[in-house]
Amino acid sequence: MDPSNPFYWLILVFGGFVCGLLNTLASSGTAVSLPLLILFLGMNEGVANATNRLPVLVGAVMAAFAFARRGQMDWSAALRLVPPAAVGSIFGVYAAEALTNRQLEHFVNAAVLVALLLLFTKLRKILSQSDGRLPRLHWRGMVLVFFVGFWLGFIVLDGATYLLLILMLVFYYDLPRANALKNLLIAVTSLLPVLIFARNGQILWVEGGVLAAGSIVGGYLGAYLSNVAGARQLAFRALAFVITIELVQLVWRATAPLRA
Repeated sequence: MDPSNPFYWLILVFGGFVCGLLNTLASSGTAVSLPLLILFLGMNEGVANATNRLPVLVGAVMAAFAFARRGQMDWSAALRLVPPAAVGSIFGVYAAEALTNRQLEHFVNAAVLVALLLLFTKLRKILSQSDGRLPRLHWRGMVLVFFVGFWLGFIVLDGATYLLLILMLVFYYDLPRANALKNLLIAVTSLLPVLIFARNGQILWVEGGVLAAGSIVGGYLGAYLSNVAGARQLAFRALAFVITIELVQLVWRATAPLRA
């Protein structure tokens, strides 16, 4: 779509808004914003993957700051978790840059499918439970953090959910402190890819800025709606519908050469 078309910018605002809203209410907002950039705005997969990091970075920084102000950030654990996540994200960025747009498209398709499958599992129900054990970091979990960092640098889709799984089910953090560490790690693993992608000229800064602005508004609305009865269930249903439609379109687009 041509940037001179007003709908180009409306789609960016909408994508950022939905990304921020769903990340606050239910997570997986990037499973909406990234395909929007590819399918409706016509960005190639590499540029879309790079530009989509800006709303993720802005949202994570804001959330981490809020958790820190409430005294819910375990800074001792953060100092140990940031290095493996950061190193993993750097490897992930270079892996993404080594792929062609066609190859990256297949990974995007697979990531959107995984995001859809996660919606219909009990993973998020598991995350709401706690067995009362004290948090404990260990090397096996650190290895998992490295691999999630790699994924966050590579594509980022549903990386927040994977981090929560590790922080709660492997390290035994309760949800508030796990969310605090998750957002800090997302911020770090978003900043490093942004710097690398920016150095290589892959980020569309104006479009990314519009996405980030929309994400801020969506995040504030999500924080308000999180206290409204039924809001989270509605968000999951909307997310499932949108991702299903996008997955069908992505697969249709990927299989076009076979139908030619």
